[in-house]
Amino acid sequence: MKKHSVITVVSLCVAFFMASCSNSFLDSEPMTQKTDANYYKTPEDAWETLVGCYNLLPGGYGDLFVVSNIASDDCYGGGGYTDAYGNQIWDEWTDYNDLEINRYTWSNRLFRAVRRCHVLCEQLDNIEWGSDTHLRTLYEAEGRMLRAYFFYELQRFFGHIPLIKSSDSELIPQTDPDEVYAYIIEDLKFAINNLPSTSFQSASADNFGRVTKWAAQGYIARVYLFYTGYYGKSDAPGLTKQEAIAYLEDCIQNSGHALVPRYGSLWPWSRRTDYHGDPTLTYAGEYNPEIVFSIRHSTQRPNQLHRYTGMRGIPNAGDYDPFYPGWGMATITSKCFNSFAEGDTRRFASIIDLKTEGIPNDGSDQREFTGYVQKKYQTQTDPNNKTSSYPQSSGGSSWQSEEQDLFLMRYSDILLMAAELQLESNQPKAQAYLDMVRDRAFEDSNHRVTATKESIFNERGFEFVFEGIRYHDVLRQGLTRAKEILDVKNDIVWNGKQQAYKNIDFPLIKEGLLRIPESQIQISEGMLVQNPGW
Repeated sequence: MKKHSVITVVSLCVAFFMASCSNSFLDSEPMTQKTDANYYKTPEDAWETLVGCYNLLPGGYGDLFVVSNIASDDCYGGGGYTDAYGNQIWDEWTDYNDLEINRYTWSNRLFRAVRRCHVLCEQLDNIEWGSDTHLRTLYEAEGRMLRAYFFYELQRFFGHIPLIKSSDSELIPQTDPDEVYAYIIEDLKFAINNLPSTSFQSASADNFGRVTKWAAQGYIARVYLFYTGYYGKSDAPGLTKQEAIAYLEDCIQNSGHALVPRYGSLWPWSRRTDYHGDPTLTYAGEYNPEIVFSIRHSTQRPNQLHRYTGMRGIPNAGDYDPFYPGWGMATITSKCFNSFAEGDTRRFASIIDLKTEGIPNDGSDQREFTGYVQKKYQTQTDPNNKTSSYPQSSGGSSWQSEEQDLFLMRYSDILLMAAELQLESNQPKAQAYLDMVRDRAFEDSNHRVTATKESIFNERGFEFVFEGIRYHDVLRQGLTRAKEILDVKNDIVWNGKQQAYKNIDFPLIKEGLLRIPESQIQISEGMLVQNPGW
């Protein structure tokens, strides 16, 4: 058995209850015996509240990690041939009469998570810290980093959100994006200044999964790059380019994070030498120096992504060995598969080519079948019992008890963001960072390319394929360029084994933003305005 990190274990047993506030979509916490007024007294109470904030990192159906992959040019909606067209809303930009498709993330998780973070920060002064006063600053820094993460998810996907600044706030109109980004950046700067400067090698494995100074530095750079690209600005509110560079350089020089030697070792399929046939390729595990921030999972708190994006079909157990079936969402585009250069190990590491690999999945129950399936987050069979899944071997109740962590930021992202930002001021350093990532991918130094904005953008597409990053990388190239990348004209797919043509006309009027759930517009009685084009 694995996964005894403090976050994973405690999150299973915390009963996290808070009084609800008075208005609409923030009314998501049940009113029960523990309330804001009487609950917060000891450091242990604050710890349970912090764990409640972490507890909303994982998503379910409609999770924005899945949405961002489908919305990118790497994936189509997929799913079952006779399913409703829910997934297609995110790649075809039409509502298909489902006006509530994003309710799972808008109110059920993200605004709920924001409120939990508010409660934590508001109640810290009510705690009797005794000799544990250092914990107050640590918990506030973690809470504010998580709050920044949740607000950033809301802002970059929906574009026009109300900046709710307290747990008991009344609903307010949507806030100017600059004010939202200023709030996010302020929280991230607080986290950077107050989280410990502990290197990865010196950090306790028991705390793996908690946010760190290095994760906050990576996220503030990610926020800077998206804001300046999407809005066409030279700096972000409260954050200059030089500050963003300095944060990344500090992470590179002092964090102790590093690339693992081989790309394939990042992903669990690498432990199956009977599959890939390379005895020198071994699984690095999830606690490795490349992982800057991840969502921790266990068989008791599984990662649901595998269920959604596993290859479609219910064959006899073991027919798809070494992989297990799922629901077939986010099918892989031929464009994505064909974009990888010969010799780039990331293609085999990331994509299952069903025909070439001899896996008898013919797409008979699949919408938008292409013959390709993502590999990074794919449940595996047990090598000693092909009719059972790995999660079952680890004590899970079924194949859906997938314990693989979800990576939110890797060290290669730190390197490529630094390369992009250093292009104008220090081109040799930008080149060196790009070379590090590309040399690892090809396992030699013979495939280097000159570091430019375009070559780094392309490299990010290969490096982070199916990791929820590509879509917003595309958007920050500008909406006109995004349309050129995301539009699809008569691409051949198979729906229930019948040939069809996939077309996508990315609508500039929608600005790449998701539909706000219609119920929230109605609840607000006109205070919230639907995003343009929806």
